[in-house]
Amino acid sequence: MPLDRRRFLQLSALGAVSSLVGVGCDRDERSVADGQQLLSVLGPDRVREIGSHYRAATPGENTAEALRAAISKSRGFHVPFLGNDSLDDQIEDDFEEDRTVVVDGWVLSATEARQAALFSLTPA
Repeated sequence: MPLDRRRFLQLSALGAVSSLVGVGCDRDERSVADGQQLLSVLGPDRVREIGSHYRAATPGENTAEALRAAISKSRGFHVPFLGNDSLDDQIEDDFEEDRTVVVDGWVLSATEARQAALFSLTPA
């Protein structure tokens, strides 16, 4: 099948978009697991402890896949680099909309608690 100019441009655009989304998703996946805000304030041991408590209290979110899905679901459709909200924005929205949980004496946004739970699944 010959490749005309229109088809070439369509395929080129599709390739460029899929490259950006792939790179953004890889970066975004790491940021979901990092929980940078909590780590910088509480340290890795305390974040793991909080995450373990959250997973024990929320059996439906006890695996990495379930936690990632819950974080992504609460974000809605997300395409990095296209002006969608960041995790920081999502955490802020959680507090504004009273999506908070108390875990081991800490009031956390649902997103922060899930990040801590995801972090608790990583090797120390």
